[in-house]
Amino acid sequence: MNATLRLPRVLGLFDVSVLASAAMGPAYSLAVTMGPMVAAAGTNATLALVLLGAVMSCVAIAFSQLSQTMPSAGSSFSWIASAFGPRVGAYAAWLLLLSNYFATMTTALPAATYTLALFAPKLATSPLWDSLVGTIWIVASTLLLYAGLRPTAFTTAVFLIAELAVVAGSAVAACLAHPAPEHLAAPVLPNPFVGIVTAMVLGIWMTDGWEVSASASEETTGGPQTPGRGGLVGLLGTTALLVVAMLAYGRVGSVAGFAAHQTDAMSYVADRIGGPFWQLTIVATVLVSTAATLWTTILYLSRSAYSMGRDGVLPAGLGRLNGRGVPVNSLVAVFGCTAAFTLLTGFWPTAASVLNLVLNGTSVFLGVLFAMSAFAAIKLRRARPGAPRWLAVGVPLAGATTLCAIIAVDIAQSDAVTRAIEIGGLLLGAPFALWRGRAIVQLESAA
Repeated sequence: MNATLRLPRVLGLFDVSVLASAAMGPAYSLAVTMGPMVAAAGTNATLALVLLGAVMSCVAIAFSQLSQTMPSAGSSFSWIASAFGPRVGAYAAWLLLLSNYFATMTTALPAATYTLALFAPKLATSPLWDSLVGTIWIVASTLLLYAGLRPTAFTTAVFLIAELAVVAGSAVAACLAHPAPEHLAAPVLPNPFVGIVTAMVLGIWMTDGWEVSASASEETTGGPQTPGRGGLVGLLGTTALLVVAMLAYGRVGSVAGFAAHQTDAMSYVADRIGGPFWQLTIVATVLVSTAATLWTTILYLSRSAYSMGRDGVLPAGLGRLNGRGVPVNSLVAVFGCTAAFTLLTGFWPTAASVLNLVLNGTSVFLGVLFAMSAFAAIKLRRARPGAPRWLAVGVPLAGATTLCAIIAVDIAQSDAVTRAIEIGGLLLGAPFALWRGRAIVQLESAA
């Protein structure tokens, strides 16, 4: 292992855009998040996604600016540390690790469920088998990343093209299908505002993933604009497809129907469209989408852990590359932790109970991290000559303040268990930040 090697620059704009879109996992996101969003906001769920897409675009513009001027595999936590000091940076590292470890687990489990649904349907509801097959998917994803970023980008592109074709085709089929009369009635929600806010927070999960472009900023070609442009292309293009798909699926499904199928919304859509062809095709597509989301999430985590090891937040051994420029130590560490968490879910009553438990909490952790990144962009960019004030301050400020507002409302109206997870996860980052922040200060003083 060599600490002086650099990550090889092998990704062009197309590659980065593909990774950003695939990390969002359109079919996977619809399968896992559309049901809870509709259950929260009813027919306003699509409006919530549009509003959240606008907010995330502001954050993505901030990421684009920072990737251009301060490219770093650590992305968010590196920028936050530069803006607000090592202890706040270490807190951002905590949020990044916590949210993405949970994200990896809650991606591996659906991958297992859909794999078993295709090849061994009788085992698909077994938590033990879900955890074992999910771990196998984590092993496969790790091996693909060990092979290098070029083969990973190529495989991701193949998977994404097939996924986008099926999502678009199923949306067209839903538009052409004739909904049953009972699916035309829109129930009245008790508090539309709270429902939309809750759906927006859940939408953070649906739109999450594009920021992998920033973590790959040390591995891109074509100039410093490549990571930011790739992230924006992935975010805007994929969000547009998600909005169209949700509008189309809303024609054939009811609010009550989606609420009853919160963990398998795409299977419900396939049933409403009709025919075994769509059922098999959509299930296979969700599996493809989930697999691509899984290895792009592990990519993001491994690059972040590498940067944290390099910067002193985590053990220095994680900040080393092998002779091919692959951060093997961080990749192995990420694999070990995510596989262990996934195996532990085999002892839960159902895999669905695990997913429901962490989905809201992860969305909150990601939202806080995005808001902190946008505030960091304001501090780091506002004094730069030539940067328009509306772009350097106004856009990221709009994104950050809106995220903070909807997260506060969501935490206030969550049930007691969910609120405890959200607040507990945020508070636990404080001792980690003090501990690792002090280590960074000592490391910088010794240098």
